Amino acid sequence: MWSDNESEIDLLGFQHYQSIITSIIKNETLLPATIGVYGDWGIGKSTLLKMVEAEFEDDSEVLVLSFDGWLFEGYEDAKTALMGTILDEIVSKRELSVKAKQYVSKLIGRINWMQALGSTLKLGAKGSLAFAVGGFPALGLAAGTEASTVLPQMIDKAKEEIKDIGKGDTKQLEDLDKFIKEDSGQVFRRGIREFRHDFGKLLKETKLKTLVVIIDDLDRCMPDTIIETLEAIKLFLFVPSTAFVLGADERLVKYAVRKRFPELPGERVEVGRDYLEKLIQFPVRIPSLGRAEIETYINLLFVEKTHGRESNEFTQARDRAIEDSLDSFLEVRFNLGIAKEVYKNLNPELEDSLWVAQRISPVLATGLAGNPRQCKRFLSTLMMRLEMAKSRKVNLEQRILAKLMLLEYFKPEFFKKLAELQASQGGHPQELLLLEEQLNLQPDLDNSQQESEKPKHEIKPQTKELMETWKVDQWTEDWLRNEPYLAKIDLRLYYFFSRESLDSLGMAVQRMTPKAQEILTQILHESEATQKLGFKNSKNLNNAEAATIFETLSERAKQENNLGSEFSAFRKILTFTQNRVELFSQYIAFLDTIPIDKIPISILPKFAALAKETTHKYLVVTTLEKWSKHNPQSRISRASSTQLNKLNKQST
Repeated sequence: MWSDNESEIDLLGFQHYQSIITSIIKNETLLPATIGVYGDWGIGKSTLLKMVEAEFEDDSEVLVLSFDGWLFEGYEDAKTALMGTILDEIVSKRELSVKAKQYVSKLIGRINWMQALGSTLKLGAKGSLAFAVGGFPALGLAAGTEASTVLPQMIDKAKEEIKDIGKGDTKQLEDLDKFIKEDSGQVFRRGIREFRHDFGKLLKETKLKTLVVIIDDLDRCMPDTIIETLEAIKLFLFVPSTAFVLGADERLVKYAVRKRFPELPGERVEVGRDYLEKLIQFPVRIPSLGRAEIETYINLLFVEKTHGRESNEFTQARDRAIEDSLDSFLEVRFNLGIAKEVYKNLNPELEDSLWVAQRISPVLATGLAGNPRQCKRFLSTLMMRLEMAKSRKVNLEQRILAKLMLLEYFKPEFFKKLAELQASQGGHPQELLLLEEQLNLQPDLDNSQQESEKPKHEIKPQTKELMETWKVDQWTEDWLRNEPYLAKIDLRLYYFFSRESLDSLGMAVQRMTPKAQEILTQILHESEATQKLGFKNSKNLNNAEAATIFETLSERAKQENNLGSEFSAFRKILTFTQNRVELFSQYIAFLDTIPIDKIPISILPKFAALAKETTHKYLVVTTLEKWSKHNPQSRISRASSTQLNKLNKQST
């Protein structure tokens, strides 16, 4: 298993991203600067930020600070939390002169003053800062009078904090109550200028060449917190010799901006994009990893697990993986073949793991859209199950378990059906044997062997239809062709240690990414407009994310009493499948789990329309024929016959 936390060791080939970020920070002519590190959840943003931080670890002239706004959410105003944290870090990590302590005193006083004003006026995210900068009306004396009841307490608190730092000038704190007698907007505007001035003076006094503030997980914060953090950077902290590096999903930040500043009526502008372009001078976007990069990454993880991160073997593998050569950029940089070249004696356990990686990495690269965190979680689950089996003195073959887990992740309905078949046949489903034979995956047998290999139970017509569904699904056919072949394997123990994934909504919810969770919430929303947005956004999911939503909807549908309701998951799963055509065979397998008499006839026109897809037509027609023959007197059978007739007329 592997830690899910960020690391300063590069296993992803990110050195070129690290290089461009650090080169900006080291170039004094480009400072002050804000650098946006953009990418999807789990793509490696935090690891890249750790690598940047490690670059300056031994540089006494550069101070690198980290801030996680998500930790302060709900407890403090984001602006003052950021500014206060930066001052605390400077105080704790630098030797301060008397003059520097005086600047710190002034700055802490202003932060406490802003806290008092913000909390007293209860203006939320659009509080006093917005009034000072955004052209809003002045707050007026009424608000100032209200503030006078709280401000003295905040001044006392600030004085106590200043005593902890050292001697400082507290006169400006004692004069803060004058603000209630003046125009508050003017005071705040002057306060911003003075804060910037004193903050810049503090940095010079501390003999810092550059202050680098790394802000990670910004996209995990609520929209208002995101905006407040960005405002604090631009208005108060954007002074010479500073660099701010922000890690976030660009789409979520744009969403926060749009929510805070809605589109102007009649204006064709993209508020989120324009806002970010003004705040972020240097965007660095991390794309999804390709197949070669994912395979290299998975192989390095296996070397780390087998030999440890401090070992010579790991160092050798990593050095080989990150070596700079034009040929290596587009190729797998470390795999089983290269390992045999690098190591004199290849560890048998590592050899088996690299063999597995060679076969699963292409599937993970495409199915997980090159997301390293999801790949790591897949592998960690694999290792957890192997370790659980080992603790019970059961030896599971890693390559067999890995193959089954691919089915579990990308074709959950087939995985569950295979679980039922193997459980009823002592771990050796004959259907799997027949499928492998039809694909010529089984060796030629003599007469006596053929007799012994014949199915030992009658295969039901319903199961034969399911087998056809498997055969016409290209992903599943590729999966069947991928070694090892499973027909001769006793699958009972493999499913025993995978039981948690067979629980309703269990593993699907655990595997769901934040993006998938957001889209599922939209699909399940009562608003039709929100549902449509969710179905539209579902086209941007990777295959594994789409599979988790499909699995969640199908489990919900199986528990519903009224499948015909317009809000039912049963209806939504059909619409979802229309937007994710690769799940169509899964949808047919799902329908096979629903009693025919319970299927609402209102879905039939929409279902029959799926036959327009050439690859779907056979499965649609086969399903409608089955329903039409179920009970000629039932409504579902008559309606299915009607749809069949329409399809026949369309084809002639």
